[in-house]
Amino acid sequence: MPVQLTTALRVVGTSLFALVVLGGILAAYVTGYQFIHTEKHYLSFGLYGAILGLHLLIQSLFAFLEHRRMRRAGRPLKLPSSQRRSVALCIAAYQEDPEYLRKCLRSAQRIAFPNLKVVMVVDGNRQEDAYMLDIFHEVLGGTEQAGFFVWRSNFHEAGEGETEASLKEGMERVRAVVWSSTYSCIMQKWGGKREVMYTAFRALGDSVDYIQVCDSDTVLDPACTIEMLRVLEEDPQVGGVGGDVQTPGKGLAIERNQVQAAQVRVTEASVHQCNISREQVDQLSSGEWGIRTCRTMYP
Repeated sequence: MPVQLTTALRVVGTSLFALVVLGGILAAYVTGYQFIHTEKHYLSFGLYGAILGLHLLIQSLFAFLEHRRMRRAGRPLKLPSSQRRSVALCIAAYQEDPEYLRKCLRSAQRIAFPNLKVVMVVDGNRQEDAYMLDIFHEVLGGTEQAGFFVWRSNFHEAGEGETEASLKEGMERVRAVVWSSTYSCIMQKWGGKREVMYTAFRALGDSVDYIQVCDSDTVLDPACTIEMLRVLEEDPQVGGVGGDVQTPGKGLAIERNQVQAAQVRVTEASVHQCNISREQVDQLSSGEWGIRTCRTMYP
């Protein structure tokens, strides 16, 4: 049966059901017919209550069926092993509240996606920023899969005492740590959020198919990566996917009501190298949207 016809029948059926229920409730209220009641009518059960109870039961049944349908439709995307996509989650951190950061890293650890790479870049390498590296070790460290590097510089500004040779060595070290570690933390010279995103994108290069980004006060749903990946895989016209923002207290809350979730895809194109400027990185990392490109290269 065509999807449009099915949808039309569902709308018509739901509308008729609503009219029947409304008519029954009005009729029961007007007639005031009672099935059971006490001698002085302190307690009674009549037609009105019966229709309301039946309505609640049917609504609950419909809600259950719809929920089951959505769960079936939302099963993890299954791709052939030869075509399985790789994803890296980049977390931008700057003087974050310790508890927020712990929640963020723990939620990243619970994401249900195979071989997810997590890259946390700390915007600052001073002593007062070291607690964020300690939290990284506390939550994600302690295994051979974790790596870190404290960099005196960033990709656009050399740190104190940095030479040209040591700056180049630092760039190579950042790339090596990110590529070789499932969980990596880079502490670098302060440069602002776009510099943090630049470091993550530059270090990852074309090693992954997708990049997902968020702030360090974001609590991520375990299914967020696979669900956003599903959208991009199903529709080649979609260039970016944003997260569902929820305020604290509703489901998995997004602390401080902030979320940045975007995807950068390695795609087939007639031109096999695309460029993204620092301004585009700034735009990508400052809102709930992303881009689709064939390679994250930088001028």
